Amino acid sequence: MRTLLWCIAVLLLVLMLLSGAGFLHGSLELFPTEEQQRQVRWVYGAAFVGFALLELLVAMWLWRE
Repeated sequence: MRTLLWCIAVLLLVLMLLSGAGFLHGSLELFPTEEQQRQVRWVYGAAFVGFALLELLVAMWLWRE
């Protein structure tokens, strides 16, 4: 069970880092509009926060075991 939690923690960390990179880079359009940039950053920001919260829950679960 502990190994599975570590695998989940690593997966969540990778997803969190990818969403953070997407937030910093912005839209992958060649010439994005400001609205496209805003929407993409909002989605990547929300994903980053969600993955960070899940990572925190898994880390707390690992710490309690």
